[in-house]
Amino acid sequence: MMKERVRYKKRYAFLGAVAGYFIALLASTILPTFIMLAIPLLTAAIGFIFAEKKEQQFSGLTVPEPDQTITSPEAGSEQREPESTYSSEIREYLQIIKEIVVNENEKRNLDDEISEKTTNLCSKIDTLLPYIEALGSAQTKHDIKMLVMKDLNSVINPFLRLSVENKLNNRRKLLDGLRDINIKLKVISASIEQHDIYELERKLNLITEKYNAKEIY
Repeated sequence: MMKERVRYKKRYAFLGAVAGYFIALLASTILPTFIMLAIPLLTAAIGFIFAEKKEQQFSGLTVPEPDQTITSPEAGSEQREPESTYSSEIREYLQIIKEIVVNENEKRNLDDEISEKTTNLCSKIDTLLPYIEALGSAQTKHDIKMLVMKDLNSVINPFLRLSVENKLNNRRKLLDGLRDINIKLKVISASIEQHDIYELERKLNLITEKYNAKEIY
């Protein structure tokens, strides 16, 4: 229970720090350097305080003891395993990027095509996460983490700081970068599918050997 509380607080502090990082980047042209550096620390502290307040709100609730809870077979079959820290952090970062992109699009700082392609990339990565976890490839997990937290972030934020004229001049370069990220996702999807094909063939061979299907038919 204690570990869950610490993890809960760290998650909100992490979200606060990431939000502060984006705010500092967007305001880099008008704020002094020392204030920019302080923003992520301040927002991380706010996230931590918010988590403590949320914990206090729920601390008065009574959780039923195991022998007081009746669980039907149907209800038990719907329970899911808790999400890993890796997937949780990636999803939180993706959500922040999507919110920023949508917000900048509404303010007309990003055009519809860039906004749509970026949010679509975020959705694709979100969809791939369970399969990446199942694949168990450390390299693939690292590639996705860098793609989200470094590559995708590094092409969107500098573009947002450009003047209207420079945005028009560099718009195609940004779209090309988003296209390259999408190509990388297709490669990862293909590797996941190939792994699934291998596993399917392996299990079918085991079933054939187990039940001696050739003699039956």
